[in-house]
Amino acid sequence: MLITFEGIDGCGKSTQATLLADRLHQENIETLLLREPGGTELSEHIRALLLHKEFTRPLCPEAELLLFAASRAQLIHEVIKPALERGAIVILDRFTDSTIAYQGFGRGIALDIITQINRLASNEIEPDLTFLFDISLKVASARRESSGKDRIESESEVFYTHVIQGYMYQAQHHNERMNVLDGTAPIETLQHQIWRLFQEERGRDIKNAHHLDQ
Repeated sequence: MLITFEGIDGCGKSTQATLLADRLHQENIETLLLREPGGTELSEHIRALLLHKEFTRPLCPEAELLLFAASRAQLIHEVIKPALERGAIVILDRFTDSTIAYQGFGRGIALDIITQINRLASNEIEPDLTFLFDISLKVASARRESSGKDRIESESEVFYTHVIQGYMYQAQHHNERMNVLDGTAPIETLQHQIWRLFQEERGRDIKNAHHLDQ
């Protein structure tokens, strides 16, 4: 099962991804917690490039998109696909929904191009369950201030407004897997909601597997 956590920077997704992974480990379920970009030696080098703020000239949107895709392709090939094939649960902090929201709605790259690149980079692997954290720009920005901002986190409010629109667009079109959660809710409340939704999805997977065996 592939579970993805999405939302603008500062929404709290990384905290909840870690909490879910910890609980699954306690249940003795093989679980991998990964992040995008990152997760392999090559992908971590690409991450450093993408988040670096001191380029002499700005990184163009197309280069940014392709760097994210390269990082993803390596992560899928090296880590995610083998893990899913052996039955592990993979928890991923950002995936293809982020690309549509940030590089599509945020940067203005055509969605049909992004869809093709996403499909190639992900080897057509799609999430089984996605948690999208809805939070205001004001609250998210205040949270980011406390930890410093990388290149993308330093973008304007206009950029992030478009990113949020991109996420909501996807939530409407993929409501069978995307669950929109209140990013300002208490950590424990979100943790309980996520666990309940995970158990529901896992129950459906087990039921479908039984049908296939018959």
